Amino acid sequence: MHIDEERLSLNDYELAIFEHSYNSVVITTPFLEGEHPKILYVNGAFTQMSGYTKEEIVGKTPRILQGEKTDREVLQRLKECLKNEEYFEGKAINYTKDGKEYWVEWNISPVYDNKHHLIAFVSLQKDISVAHKLLNHIKLFQKAIDQNHDAIALFNAKGEYIYINDSYALRTGYGMAELMGQNPRILKSGYHDEGFYKNLWQKLYSKISFETIFCNKNAEGLFYYEKQTITPIVEDENLIGFVTIGKNYDLEQEQNEQLREDAFVDGLTQLFNKKAFDAKFKNAINNYSNQEKIFCMIFIDLDNFKQVNDTMGHDRGDNALKESAHFLRENIRKSDDIFRFGGDEFIVLLYATKQEDASILCQKLENLFLKSPMASNYNIGISIGYKEYRGEDAALFFQETDEEMYRKKREKKSKS
Repeated sequence: MHIDEERLSLNDYELAIFEHSYNSVVITTPFLEGEHPKILYVNGAFTQMSGYTKEEIVGKTPRILQGEKTDREVLQRLKECLKNEEYFEGKAINYTKDGKEYWVEWNISPVYDNKHHLIAFVSLQKDISVAHKLLNHIKLFQKAIDQNHDAIALFNAKGEYIYINDSYALRTGYGMAELMGQNPRILKSGYHDEGFYKNLWQKLYSKISFETIFCNKNAEGLFYYEKQTITPIVEDENLIGFVTIGKNYDLEQEQNEQLREDAFVDGLTQLFNKKAFDAKFKNAINNYSNQEKIFCMIFIDLDNFKQVNDTMGHDRGDNALKESAHFLRENIRKSDDIFRFGGDEFIVLLYATKQEDASILCQKLENLFLKSPMASNYNIGISIGYKEYRGEDAALFFQETDEEMYRKKREKKSKS
């Protein structure tokens, strides 16, 4: 290769190498103090990238490719490298012949003759506009994740943390350094049972998304609720990780708990209501069928309650109901459930209780009630029917227990 500032001489072999290069090749004169190098040669890839023909570009300086958005700091660094005959690597915005911007990556090397005299610079250039645009999109996407109000985390295929955004860190109280290599068990609150987690991982490892409300515990030991969607990340049919997006559910959880309380609690007595009884009775039967957990049901009805409303007024009647509810709460185990079924009727579900134990409790309740201020203040009593569930039809069991209570009531009337 022979190069001077007026002409460039390439043999056929050298010309073939440059012309068939995938990357753009530009050869310039050596940088002279106070001057810009001139372009001595460009290959076909360069003319396609820039839009200039060889005739239009050869003899010009690289300034012809620069414009408003070309980074001046990069150009200054380039000039310093050329002055010092150093290798240069960088990227900046150039402009095509018709004024369109494109991102170019340069690799510029000094060329010496056999006497080690600098004779040229060879620049390999690559249009990275698409890659740069993609990188900008990725940066934008990352900012969107980092600044997202939702708590977002990425996990590897083992379920270990590899990334969290700021909202996730704020929500959990843990930074990325603390979570790296950990798994979400660090947030486990004890609220969910093993069956819950087994179902979760079974779905995720089957590449099925999982959505639910989590009750987690943050770094300070405080519980928080979050509605999470966990999605498996799959590549070529292989599970490579998971992404979770969580929405703050604390306020909604508080509202939902209040709604559930409003729906299942009797407003007057603050006992469970009929709707709650239907759910808990069904659950008790299922537990008996699936796990052989025994239970008894007792029906309680206030004797002479109609007379309280008729002679003392409904306010006094309401007070009698509230005091009766308080009496039941004071004398029935916390593990059992008490319901105001309607009017002056109450039902109690006694869990893990046999017939004979229910009989002892009912006798105790009757005796205590007769000695209580309610009996004398309102001139009322109670009638109680009880029965142990033994697998019969639920409706029949309910009816027979109810009938047992009315049988006791009739017996009292017949003796009075």
